[in-house]
Amino acid sequence: MDGNPFTDGEIARRLGAVRAGLVDRGLDAAVFASPENVFYLTGLDHWGYFAPHLLIVPLQGEPTLVTRAMERVTIENHVRAAEFHGHSDSETAADLASRILNDQGFAGKRLGLEHWTSGLSHGLARRLESLVRAEWSDVSNLVDHLRLVKSAEEQVLLRRAAAITDAAAAAAIEMIADGARERDVAAECIAAMTRAGGHVPGFGPFIRPASRLGEEHTTWGSGNYRQGNRSSSSFPDASRAITRPWDA
Repeated sequence: MDGNPFTDGEIARRLGAVRAGLVDRGLDAAVFASPENVFYLTGLDHWGYFAPHLLIVPLQGEPTLVTRAMERVTIENHVRAAEFHGHSDSETAADLASRILNDQGFAGKRLGLEHWTSGLSHGLARRLESLVRAEWSDVSNLVDHLRLVKSAEEQVLLRRAAAITDAAAAAAIEMIADGARERDVAAECIAAMTRAGGHVPGFGPFIRPASRLGEEHTTWGSGNYRQGNRSSSSFPDASRAITRPWDA
């Protein structure tokens, strides 16, 4: 989260594949709003994704990233393959994105928009489509499908992430014992992850005692691990005496 993890060549490869997909669909440009896909196409890794990010990708020329104006410094430091335009909190990302699309001559053109993403509310999408009189179509999963095949550069990063995960899991396993506090186990896991070069995870760590093993999205609590603890969960492996990180 302290910089862009991808080379310029990797970002260019991805943008080229997206543009080929737009050509296949007969589109002149597309607006991507999924945080995962904006990250994939720009390398922007930060906690600002709770607010809308709209990435305009034309068939030619530099993409444009629209989000809150306060993110300027972060985006200028991290993003090299898109021009930043920030909106004030007195307007929406759709207001600014629509002006950009109209100024760039996309009114009346065929444009794509990701419909199926939590990064774009229904109201924001409706406003964007109402302000840019174009032929809109859904491009959900266009980028998602490209992400399924990992490049050589991506594979290196995945192996590095796996090694960091191993270090974090090993620290938690070493810490779990009869009487160990749940929060201390989690602290050791996070500390080991950080020391190994990891950044804050999107989730977790999901380390729970067996009594709460069936809870999909909760993490450590204020209790202690106890030898022999059993669970009433219907999961077949939930009766293990002490929960290991991979059980969660």
